[in-house]
Amino acid sequence: MKKFFAKILSCALAAVLALFVLNGCALITTNVERDMAQVIATVAVDEALSEDVYKRELVSSYNSSGYYYVQYQGMSEEETYEKLLEDIVRNRILKQQAKLAFTGKTSINETGYFAQANGVVAADRTSYENVLAGTYNDGKNYAGKAFTEVKKTDGIDQFMTEYEFYAIQYNVLASIKTLIDNYSEDEEEHHHEGYESYQGEIRATLTLPTQANGNEWEMANDDEIKKVDANSDFYKSFKQINEEAELGLDLSVYQTNYDLALGVYKKYYENYDLLIKDNRSEMTKIVRDLKKLGFITSEEAAKKTPLNKEDILEFTYFEDALQIQYENQLINKYKLALQNEQEKALASDDALYAAYLNVFNSQKNKFDRDYTSYESALETASNSSLVLYNPEYAEGKYGYVLNLLIGFNDEQTAILTAVDENVKLTTEQRNAAREELLGTLTAKDQRSSWVEANYGSYETETGKFTFGEDYCKTEALRTFVGDIYGAKEYTYHNDYDIEEKAFSYEYVGATEKPFETFYSSIVESIMGFNGKSGKISGTDDEIAKFKDIIFAYSTDPGSLSDGDGYVYSPKTSATKYVKEFADAAKVIVNQGVGAYTVVATDYGYHILLCTKVIEPNTTAIEKAKFLEDVSKEDTIPYLFKEYQKARLVATNVEKVTNKFFKDNLEGSVTYNKKTYEDLIPSEED
Repeated sequence: MKKFFAKILSCALAAVLALFVLNGCALITTNVERDMAQVIATVAVDEALSEDVYKRELVSSYNSSGYYYVQYQGMSEEETYEKLLEDIVRNRILKQQAKLAFTGKTSINETGYFAQANGVVAADRTSYENVLAGTYNDGKNYAGKAFTEVKKTDGIDQFMTEYEFYAIQYNVLASIKTLIDNYSEDEEEHHHEGYESYQGEIRATLTLPTQANGNEWEMANDDEIKKVDANSDFYKSFKQINEEAELGLDLSVYQTNYDLALGVYKKYYENYDLLIKDNRSEMTKIVRDLKKLGFITSEEAAKKTPLNKEDILEFTYFEDALQIQYENQLINKYKLALQNEQEKALASDDALYAAYLNVFNSQKNKFDRDYTSYESALETASNSSLVLYNPEYAEGKYGYVLNLLIGFNDEQTAILTAVDENVKLTTEQRNAAREELLGTLTAKDQRSSWVEANYGSYETETGKFTFGEDYCKTEALRTFVGDIYGAKEYTYHNDYDIEEKAFSYEYVGATEKPFETFYSSIVESIMGFNGKSGKISGTDDEIAKFKDIIFAYSTDPGSLSDGDGYVYSPKTSATKYVKEFADAAKVIVNQGVGAYTVVATDYGYHILLCTKVIEPNTTAIEKAKFLEDVSKEDTIPYLFKEYQKARLVATNVEKVTNKFFKDNLEGSVTYNKKTYEDLIPSEED
């Protein structure tokens, strides 16, 4: 799940509501205000929830995202307008359905959603039931009421939690502040004398956060109520907001990321009037141009210059932007509620166990008939693609091996190829030539590109580069082994809009080590190996260290993954892999997890480690045992339940929402095509 904190923040900071001048705007008519106020569609899933869609909304949506569809999706302007109108109508339908679902019984859930009226408490405020149950109350206070206490006709802000209310307000208000800042006197050169009478055309377009795809907003999860880390980008981003907006908050008092974000958003909302108090001139110009575009009415423009958030958000254009953000979030809440209902259905003992038996028996029928399909399943196995049935074969056991390859360089490979192609040489002579080349084999740090991409930090005094913990967990491998010259510092803004320092380099080159030196000083030292073959415990920590060495030094691209390694098959590996590799893999798989060995092939030296041995599993787990283990992490029942969620829940949620949208298109939506035919020409045109 995307993180709501990060997403709502990045949306706010990335949204640049800039005023820019176009070469022309054929859409703007001499009576632009009346044109933009036309109703282009009416949506009424429920008669009491009927609402109009205005032409200004479609034009604004096109201004916001139309360019992307035209330039990058290859859609025509007509196709783009059609799509954007469908998106607007879809969101209105789903918003109305969400209101109905959260405030009473529906055809989907006859008992209604979240009937309990429990409050949102700190210890459990991010669970589905409690976050969805907590609502914004009376416009000022937050009482954690259940949705059963909110009427379907209530304003959409009544369906927001405290966090959602302030975060969305921040998103829109911060975007408006960015617009004010960008409305400098320099950009007003275009507003020279006579501009307003220039053929009655408005040559400027405002961009506001408008239509989203319904998945843009997601709410906080358990990971985001973790303790505040003052070194994290998350903390730095809110520190930057606090400083730039002069909020004066003491951020050290916040214990969790949730409280930190809520505190900053809330203070920004409370201080907004003070933040924009000296922007009368900019607001006057913004109001003037919004009127020219038809995005606000003459009556609105005739009001006093808005210098507080209440006045600003009364303007149609800004109110539209705010309402769309609420709409997007309410739709996401609805989808999360549907997801929760789907997960509850999966949690049914009988249903979950029946699903397990169905998959188990399906795999049994398939794998018993065709071992190649079984091997394909092993190669793609993961926690979201489980192999539940493991056949027993007379040929031996299946397993997984990690491959750390220190390969020949291009020159050595060319020499070895020439030796192999020399028909005059005997097998012994070829082997001797390869042995000699193996004696010249060297290992080097393969992470030069990581250095150039600044996946860590460069120390100017020592000339050393240290990789971040996200890229390398093993302390002994955190420093790049090589030379770095010509480092030049520059600054950039990360995903949280935090300014960071980085370096560009004239030269990054790894230091080569003889294989024997590399093996003893790196592999044996880090892994605790004793010689070229043997066995260690094979713990998760040991396997993680071996993977770090692979990412740092292996020249085999196929080994660079987070999986268990290459599948060893007693049936096909002898022909699938080179003989020496297959023979060595067989030995360590038979020895068990943690067994390791070094083997030479025409590719170089392979250091192999067995990570998993597949034990035959030909009998389904008994129901009592299955249900006993379903809550125990890393057990088959637990993984299967998670697998079912990943495989079914998201799909079923989309099916429900898509069906509801399609079922309501005809009976609940009325289009006034004449009002927007200038945007979307008819086929006759």
